[in-house]
Amino acid sequence: MRKYPVKICVVLPVLKKKIFEEMTYKELEAARRKDVKITVVSVERGPASIESAYDEEIAAPWILEKIEEAEEKGFDAAIIDCMGDPALEAAREMVSIPVIGPCQASMAIASTLCDKFSVVTVLKRLLPLFWSKARKYGFESKVASVRSVEVPVLELDEKRSEVKVKLLAESKKAIEEDEAGAIILGCTGMIGMAKELQEALGVPVIDPAVASMKLAESLVDMKISHSKLVYPKPPKKERRL
Repeated sequence: MRKYPVKICVVLPVLKKKIFEEMTYKELEAARRKDVKITVVSVERGPASIESAYDEEIAAPWILEKIEEAEEKGFDAAIIDCMGDPALEAAREMVSIPVIGPCQASMAIASTLCDKFSVVTVLKRLLPLFWSKARKYGFESKVASVRSVEVPVLELDEKRSEVKVKLLAESKKAIEEDEAGAIILGCTGMIGMAKELQEALGVPVIDPAVASMKLAESLVDMKISHSKLVYPKPPKKERRL
């Protein structure tokens, strides 16, 4: 008999910002199952936000540190709370608990809801990243388009009203011009915006942070994790960071 509550560690792969942690915790706390305990942590070193491959590489060692700590502390699953899924494969090699990437989780769920979906992210510079992730995860044929609102991650909170207006406009274009049947919010910093957008659009809108938590809950319930044939434990050797 497993002990409850189920414990899920949500790793924000950016330097600590109180508003990010509070907003993430608030929204996930509202969406979690009653037997699930959510803990949100940030990295001590790395970038202030992740908006490039360079940022992902800078963040990677500190993400892995937090994921390893999560398993050592007895968490049942961990989420790397960024739509770039930084260090996801390496994290899965390091630990045995499920490690969820929001981009992969969101695309997997969206693919069951419609023929094609669109991602609406923060900046145009990130469009190639999402197409690359879609190819890697096997969802390229399911992506109608990738669009952006042109608001940097660190401005999402202070420009929340503006972001919502732009999200609605770009999502409508994705539906009407690109034939998308569902929308994925292309940044975990957009947490909490999905419900209102879904009501306005009349199509499924996926919040990647919530999608990640729900997938984590399911994997823990099924007592399964990522395959060690695909993500084998790294060989022991000297490594210096």
